[in-house]
Amino acid sequence: MPRQRLRIKGMTCASCVRRVEKALQRVPGVQQAIVNLATEQAEVELVEPVPPDTLIEAVRTVGYEAEPAIESRAVQEDLRAVRLRLIISLVFSLPVLILSMLLPGVLPGQGWWLLTLTTPVQFGVAFPFYRAAWGALRSGSSNMEVLILTGTLAAYFYSFALTLSGQHHHLYYETSAVIITLVLLGKYLEARAKGRARAAMEAIWSLVPQQVLRWNGIEYQPAPIETVQPGDRLLVRTGERVPVDGEVLEGRGWLDESALTGESVPRECLPGDSVLGGALLTDGMLHIRAVAVGEQTALAQIARAVEAAQSQKGAIQRLADRIAAIFVPVVIVVALLTFIGWWLTTRSLAEAIIPAVSVLVIACPCALGLAVPIALMTGTTRAARMGILLRGIEALERVRQIDTLVLDKTGTLTMGQPRLTRIRLAVPEGEAPAEPNENEILQLAAALERAVRHPLADAIVREAERRGLDLEQMAKSKWRNGDITVVPGGGVKAAHALIGSPRFLQEQGVEVGKEWSEPVLLALDGRVIAGFDFEDEPLSEAQETIRALQASGLHLILCSGDRPEAVAAFAQRVGISEWYGAQRPHEKAALIAHLQAQGRRVAFVGDGINDAPALAQADLSIAVSTATALASEVADMVLLNRDLRTLLAALQLSKAIYRVIRQNLFFAFVYNMLGIPLAAAGKLNPLIAALAMSLSSVSVVSNALRLLRR
Repeated sequence: MPRQRLRIKGMTCASCVRRVEKALQRVPGVQQAIVNLATEQAEVELVEPVPPDTLIEAVRTVGYEAEPAIESRAVQEDLRAVRLRLIISLVFSLPVLILSMLLPGVLPGQGWWLLTLTTPVQFGVAFPFYRAAWGALRSGSSNMEVLILTGTLAAYFYSFALTLSGQHHHLYYETSAVIITLVLLGKYLEARAKGRARAAMEAIWSLVPQQVLRWNGIEYQPAPIETVQPGDRLLVRTGERVPVDGEVLEGRGWLDESALTGESVPRECLPGDSVLGGALLTDGMLHIRAVAVGEQTALAQIARAVEAAQSQKGAIQRLADRIAAIFVPVVIVVALLTFIGWWLTTRSLAEAIIPAVSVLVIACPCALGLAVPIALMTGTTRAARMGILLRGIEALERVRQIDTLVLDKTGTLTMGQPRLTRIRLAVPEGEAPAEPNENEILQLAAALERAVRHPLADAIVREAERRGLDLEQMAKSKWRNGDITVVPGGGVKAAHALIGSPRFLQEQGVEVGKEWSEPVLLALDGRVIAGFDFEDEPLSEAQETIRALQASGLHLILCSGDRPEAVAAFAQRVGISEWYGAQRPHEKAALIAHLQAQGRRVAFVGDGINDAPALAQADLSIAVSTATALASEVADMVLLNRDLRTLLAALQLSKAIYRVIRQNLFFAFVYNMLGIPLAAAGKLNPLIAALAMSLSSVSVVSNALRLLRR
């Protein structure tokens, strides 16, 4: 489904977000629009092509500016504009504050001086507030700007009326000017903090070099990264980053892929190895062939996945949005009731207007609107740095409910490289002729298996090479004599020998007794003479991570398609008490469904390929993947490296992100629940209320930034 991304300018709170979303969703051809206050972007999902200008005009009708999504340069320009407005506002507001609070009546006709200094702030510096407020009112809603302007205009015109009447005492020009200045200060600090979070996300894209060295048939010449096509030959030198996903043609080097996969140890690369765009060549020189470029690279897929996660809305965000939708109208009603109550009590317009202004100013929908998206933005960016892709806030909401973790064995807890551990020889039958010994059997098996690309075949060949056996000599032996035939999914046939699975041997007419339980058997002249047993080594950190997962309160279950005997031995070795072996893909999914029927909330960890049914069934699906396979992953989380400790880090970080989201929402709610009653009771000066309102948003953003340092 086609999508368009817009940058929205002028949003300040959750009410703005809902208004922009509604405006975009009314455009014909728009399926859905999700607006993120933290990134200031709109993700628009279309059912048919819609010109960008149409979407931009829809945004403008509700009082905001929009443009196609742009890079940080324009964001920095906006930050400079806010800073300039803040400086101008300070220049005019400080004299107003000093004259009003410290030197009242020191100047003749002081009210006119205060009016002259306040007016540029109220109607010049604050002009963007009027535009946003008018857009909101025109669309039948309200926002933070409506609250700010209602309060400051009330103070301004009340003071103006007194000035016209010749009274130069008990004026509230400083309330108008200083509140606007404090709001701008808050906006500036908030923009800087959001800029830090946005810069962390954009650092992912900065890994791609803008110039490459491309072979033109004679020599390597510099070329822009945009011109690189699949199949181009490129040169990467020490200290440079790999520009695209590719394959090593020549050379040797060590690649630091920590920025992509979280793996801190550099990887040695030789001809035939794959490389990822964005990886740093710490030593050596590589000639590579471009395989994936531009939006097809793993780096681009990572960035898109992070952006998609940041644009999603979970249940907790939708709750905040619903509250924000009615927040501003409720605050205006409370302020009006406050004004009426104080006026009826005191019969003083001055004493009634100040508490009402305080109510309007202290109410902060900004913190409410930022609470979720800023935490999600910083959290998903931090996760990507660690080699963890979070698919959205729904996954975070489910992590804290998980009580059972089902783990696939092969490729998840193991190296994915089986090792030959035992060769069992058949018992000689009576006066049968002499049969080969163990080394000769291994030599024959390896000579046959060399033609097969299979993990178990590779294990047999590796063990023969480790023992120094001559495979070429065995290829000419009486047992191996003649051509061989590889049967896909079965085994290998030679003149007098067969090697493969028990089923394959039976299909070839060999009788396989019940005593043979090994996964690979070797037969000579129609009789099984040896069985080969294997073991897949657990990852070095498997036991440590499993103990930590169990200590966190999770019940662990091992589930594998391997033989029950092998699964049982492995489970005992790594410390898992409950295990299931010989599980086919649909049986793994059935096991998870059975656990769910018992009331358990189940997470499944697999390699994301043959475990697809189980991943789809689980409450939380976690795929252990390579970055190059990212495009095919549909899991809630994807771990981009083979270090199992990343799984523990992913669960811990997910809980931390959700914890920060809840902290932010709690702070925003409690702040407003305490601040508004205090303001209505006359316990808060409007200037203090404005400062508190400005700092509340900054506090929410700063709390979220802690995730980047986690």
